Formats: sequence, C-alpha cells, structure tokens
Amino acid sequence: MDKEEKYLYLEGIIEHDKPIKELLAYTENKFISKKKNGSIEIDLSIDTWGLYSKEAKQTGVYETLKKYLIQLQFPIQKGISKTENYINCTLKGKKNLLASNIVLNSPESIELMIYENPLVGKIPVIIIPDDEDFTFFISALSNKNEPLNLPKSMGAAFINGINNWDRIERLKSKWLKNNLNGNWNLEFRNNILPKPNLYKDRVIILSTKPYSGVNFELLGLSKSDWKEKSLQIRLLHECSHLFTLKNYGCMANNIHDEIIADYAGIIDVLSFFNKNWLLSFFGLENYPKYRKGGRLENYLDQNEMSEIAFNGLKTIIKMTADNIYKFDSTLGEVNSARDQIKRIESICEVDLITMSSSKGAEELLNKYHTK
Repeated sequence: MDKEEKYLYLEGIIEHDKPIKELLAYTENKFISKKKNGSIEIDLSIDTWGLYSKEAKQTGVYETLKKYLIQLQFPIQKGISKTENYINCTLKGKKNLLASNIVLNSPESIELMIYENPLVGKIPVIIIPDDEDFTFFISALSNKNEPLNLPKSMGAAFINGINNWDRIERLKSKWLKNNLNGNWNLEFRNNILPKPNLYKDRVIILSTKPYSGVNFELLGLSKSDWKEKSLQIRLLHECSHLFTLKNYGCMANNIHDEIIADYAGIIDVLSFFNKNWLLSFFGLENYPKYRKGGRLENYLDQNEMSEIAFNGLKTIIKMTADNIYKFDSTLGEVNSARDQIKRIESICEVDLITMSSSKGAEELLNKYHTK
C-alpha cells in the first residue's frame, strides 16, 4: 500500500486527520530501507563468555560475572553514573576502589548459558528468577546503574553494547606478548576502539515470571506449563530483536518489533501461531477493551499518542493478528529453521497498516513466496 492508500484505509478506522498522521508516522516500516545493510559485525565475545560459563559452574554466576563486568560491582543509585569513580571504571577501565558489597536476594538461583539458535547463532543468556535481582542486573547493565522502574509486564531484555574491560585486558595481554616494545595506547586507539565487537558484549537477560504478566488460567494452561513456555517465548522474543538488528540494522521500542518478536516466541513453543495469545500479551484479549497494565503501553508514550490514535492502533493490532493467523494457518506448522526465518522476515517486511488491511494475509504470503 502506498501512503495515499494507507491514508484512505485509516479514514475507515478513524475520521480525524491528526491521529491518522500520528499512526502513519508510528507504523512506518523501518525494516525495508535498512534491509540487510551488514552493519552488525560478527560477535567475538562468545569464546570469552564460554569461559565465564565454565567458571560460573564452580563459583556461581554472580560471583563470576562481577569479576569481569565492573558494572555489577556498583549499587543501583540515582546519580551514580555521573560520579568520577563510575566513569573511570566503566569508560576508562580503572579498578573500582570503592567497590560496594552488593547482596542479592537469590544469587545461587541465577543461571548462565550459551544459547544457540538458527535466528542469531550463539548468545549469552542470564536467567534470574528473583524480581529484585533481575531489576538489579537490568539497571546495572542497561541503565548505567541508575534506578529503573520496570513495568510488571517486562520480564526480559536484550542488552547490546556492554563495555567489557576484561576482554580489553585479554587483548592487551596478547598484543604485548607479541609487541614487547609497542605502544598499547596507540594500538588501542587505532585498532581496538573503532571495532566495538572486540570489546562490547551482547547478552539476553530473562526472568522466570509469567510472560507479559499474563496469568496461566487466561490461556487455559497449568502453572508449571506456562512457566516453562514463558521462559522459551521470552528467549525467542529477545533473539528476534537481535535477528532484526543483524539483518535489518535496527530494532526499536515499537509495536511492529514486538509483534515480530511475540510471533517468533509463539511459533517456537507451539509450531503454529495463536492469535489469542498475541492479543492477551498486549492486553487486548477482550478487544476493543484494553487491559490496563498490558504490554501495549510499554511501546508508546501515552502523552505523545492521542487517545483516538491509540484506539486506532488497537484496531490495527487486532486485524494484524487476524491476518498473521491466516498467513500462518495457510503455511501450516513450522517445518524447518529456514521456514521459521522466512515467516519472520515476511512479517518484518510488510508494514503494520498493510498487514492489518483486507490484503494483509495475501501480502504476507506473497512476501514469503518470493524468498
């Protein structure tokens, strides 16, 4: 659909010009213009994280990781990221001379694994059952140890770009052995600093609470079954964000990204798409009524989006879910990794408004069959 067709289509949903423009801007598809731009380099951190994983089996995950990720040596405290000690440690690689004795609620329950998936290859995954410990890790590694008020529906994060000074020290040690009289500072500035994949890490952090804050009874599952499925959906959800980053050069706090990610998680645990699950994850199980606290509100600023546009977005999500269901049902159960990837790519490359239209399922199928 071109812009004019989209505008006419949205006029059938909402009759006001300004909210239509809001939705056109919000639903603009970024997975086309940046498609497969090759901006993400190969992750070189996996071997190092493999060593962390082995060590963690002996000394515990938290005790191991705080040795190597200096952010985990600092408390969560307002303004801490502006202190001289914090800046020196995280940005300049100096030792933390004021290290606090951080006490977690349940450090022994934290798990670390190297997960491998056809979507993304290998990536470190940290599983943290305790809610406060989960918030600590997210705040430390994604928010410079500044306090975060996480929504109850948030139970996972893909963190991209953690400064890992341990990896830098390993590079330095190796380089100095081969360059006894060399200038490491010059080498670092010219040949290390311009290559973030040499020292910045990507990691997935997962909680074990119910996915999207949805109760197991709402989905007709047992508590234990939903707990297991929640973890796997979260894992594939975060992997899909890395997939779009690798293949399209972008990921965003946008409902299109979240529909892609939830689709990836749902088909991984069920081998087919369940549209009612998707709607419940966003708080739309009783569409057009929205359940306050649903994940939908996490991906837009209510102060920025008008109520009329928000109601229009609910309709777009509902109709998109219906069309993805038709698309997925036509293809049948997922039968291979390549099939899974082609489906996800198709949902990436068809914009939300087109996906929600009467031609949505057809457009998805056409996209799938061109791959």
